[in-house]
Amino acid sequence: MRAMRTLLQPIGKSDWQLMVKIAVQLPQYLPFVECQVAPKVVSLPTSAATLRQQWLANVLLSHLVVPSDFDRVVGITHVDLVVPSFNFVFGVAEFGGKRALISTARLIDHDAEVTELRALKEILHELGHTLGLPHCSNPKCVAAFSNTLADTDRKGPNFCPECYQRLMMSWQNEGCKSLDKNSKH
Repeated sequence: MRAMRTLLQPIGKSDWQLMVKIAVQLPQYLPFVECQVAPKVVSLPTSAATLRQQWLANVLLSHLVVPSDFDRVVGITHVDLVVPSFNFVFGVAEFGGKRALISTARLIDHDAEVTELRALKEILHELGHTLGLPHCSNPKCVAAFSNTLADTDRKGPNFCPECYQRLMMSWQNEGCKSLDKNSKH
């Protein structure tokens, strides 16, 4: 199975150390993921700002570009994100798509390892959505919905066996389609 090349894209002010640590850790939980941190920061589009000092998550998501040599891009920003009908979100993704976005604004803890683990969980969760994985009813699975920081802290960084199997099958199917497109007949 070929690797799912994933780019972590800093948006606005960025914690480079955090992103590098996460890039190294992601393959421990999704072995088919190969991860890199983008060398350049993308600016925050002013069109995404709201009067409540939050940023429209879907507008930021739409500004992310997946480079041709990558399968996925995950934007990482420090600004607080919002979507209609929610007061805030930790992240968003194109369901079955190629782009995801997380915010560290509400994930920061005085303990850097806690912050790192929270960000890792949110990235894994959103990458799951890009592979067509819905929310899981198992509260310990990283694919479970997080309505609060306590929800994020309660779940682990691992996918439950059922979700993990679905992700493996999803990527295997996507990887095969991609290989078919590139093969010469």
